[in-house]
Order: sequence, then C-alpha cells, then structure tokens
Amino acid sequence: MAIDSKDYPNKIKANLWANKNYTIYFYNYMYEKKRYRGLIDLSDKVAWNKRDRISVAEARLIEIKNKTKEDIIDQDITLDQYQKKQYKFLKNTPWKTKKQSHYDRYLSPMLGKKKVTKILQTHIKDAISHQEELGLSPRTIMQTLEILNPIFKSAIADRIIVHNPCSGIKITRPNTKKIVSDASTILSNVYKVIMDEFDDDPFYKSLFLFALQGRRKSEILHLKWENVNFEHDYYILRDTKNDEDQKIYLPPIIKVELKKFISDTEYVFTSRVTGNHLVNIEKTTKRLKKRLGKEFSLHYLRNVIVSAMAEQGVDAIHLSGALGHNDPNTITKYLTLNYLKGSELASGIIDGIVSK
Repeated sequence: MAIDSKDYPNKIKANLWANKNYTIYFYNYMYEKKRYRGLIDLSDKVAWNKRDRISVAEARLIEIKNKTKEDIIDQDITLDQYQKKQYKFLKNTPWKTKKQSHYDRYLSPMLGKKKVTKILQTHIKDAISHQEELGLSPRTIMQTLEILNPIFKSAIADRIIVHNPCSGIKITRPNTKKIVSDASTILSNVYKVIMDEFDDDPFYKSLFLFALQGRRKSEILHLKWENVNFEHDYYILRDTKNDEDQKIYLPPIIKVELKKFISDTEYVFTSRVTGNHLVNIEKTTKRLKKRLGKEFSLHYLRNVIVSAMAEQGVDAIHLSGALGHNDPNTITKYLTLNYLKGSELASGIIDGIVSK
C-alpha cells in the first residue's frame, strides 16, 4: 500500500515524522543514491505515552538505517562501488593516482560491474591474461594484485566475503636486479662528477646529492620546504612508495647547498617555467650520463648505494631504512623501520667513501 506523507504531519527529526496520534511513524531517507521509505507501527503500544513512543521510533530508525548499510554492503555492492569506498580513505599521493589509473583502465572494464561476492579467482586470472595479451610488462600487471589484494582483505573484514580470490595467484617477474661490482669506487666517482658538473649550481647539485643518498626521483621532486628541518637536520618524505611518512637524515653537504637557494616556493625543486615542482630532469641527467656512462640513472644509483653499503658491512635493516624500503620479512619484528638512523648511518658511510 502506498504511503501518503500527508498522513504524518508531525516532524520528529530529520527523516522521521509521526501521524496525528503519534502512534505510527513514517521514515524517509537516502543512502548511496537510493531512497528508503517505510513505517514504524507502535499503535499496539497503548500503555506507552507519547514520549516513550517517540524514543522507541527514533531508536528503531537508527536500527533500520544500520541494517540498510549492512544489507547493501553484504548483498549488492559491486567491485567499482567498493573500490571507490576504499580509495576515498587514502591520501592523495602519486601512488594512489597510479593505482587508480591502472584500475580504471584494466580492471574496471572486466570486473567493475560484478558483485564483490561473485568475483572468482578465474575472473582475476582472465583480467591478468588480457593485460598480458595487451603486452603490458609483468611489473605493470603486478599492480592488479597490489590493488585487488587489499580490497578483498577489506571485504573479508567487512564480512562481505569469506575468501580472498587473489590468494595463490602469482605473477612471475623477470629478475632485473643489477649486480654492481666495486660499488664503492663507482659511488665515489659519481660524487666527484656531481660536484664538478654542478660546481656553481646548488639547485641541481643538491638534487643529485639527494639521489646519491638513495632517494627516489619522485621523493626528491615532491619534497616541500615545509618538510625540511634545518635546525635538527632531517626532512620528511610524504609521498613515498609504501605510502607512509618517513623521517630522513639531512646530510650537512646537502643542507649547505639547499640554504643557497631557499625560497618561499612550495616545492624545493620548483620549475622556473611552471612554478610547480620539476617533472622532467632527463636533460640534466644526460649531462651526468655523458660522463658516467649510459647505465647511469637515479634508479641505478640506488643499486650502487646498496652494494656500496653492503661492502662496508651495513646491516640489512639499516640498508632498508636508508633507502626507505620496508622488508616484508622483517616488518613483523620491527614495527617501523628507523629511516632516520638508517639514512644517517648510510650518509656517514657515503661521506667516508667519497672523501678518500
């Protein structure tokens, strides 16, 4: 039978009205772009007074709303809807942008309209096979599991599903790790070339000295002045690969160079053309490649640093801290890696190598 809202003229609160006798209550609310209407009938509670009936009606409405949310999540939600819910809680970082792009391009078209409860492992394997057919690299395809695993784990926690369909799926990645021999000598040579090439340019000298300390390109280019603490010799990385803030030691040699061009811009390495942070440093990097060889890159430099630190006997846990990389095999033992201590130890080792 249709509900006529005119029969319920007494407004109790938002979404709740009573009839003339305050015995039947009409509710009307929106959730997830869907309208919910109904009645709470307390006409048989003849012994209750008006205040008691209103109180119970309000409590019933809360229960109904909560049940609506549970039913929608448990029964109807699609992967697109649930992914959107999960990602709205994440900080807006390059990592989030990258993963959202992969989801929109390669996962949503094949899986997005399916209910979370209906997605099977074979569906995910089909999506992976499709990406392989498109010629995507194993590293790019790996993002599929990096995206879906956390989503399905959350779905288990929300009691939508009982099993993670990603479990057991493996993507074989080629071994791209480069073994660097005599890394200490290479590291020392890179330092000398940086100091010589940018002798009168503190902007690019400090940029590549950050790279010499193991920083990723994105971490350097997104560094903000507000996150550099000159007084206590550290800086904070906000947009990191593992999506956590990291406190990193600020070596004196970089501190001196930064102070030479400190400004009121937001980013440390601000483009003079756009006024935003630098994006492309390939032209400047080529100047170093010309002197150091084609193999040189900021990423290759991280391999050099790891090898050089290992040659000097630095513990693996401090190596991880120095490079801002958390090791899944040790994360349960160490709640958080000491990035500040690891980077400070690494800086001391680097200073010892380059000063010889």
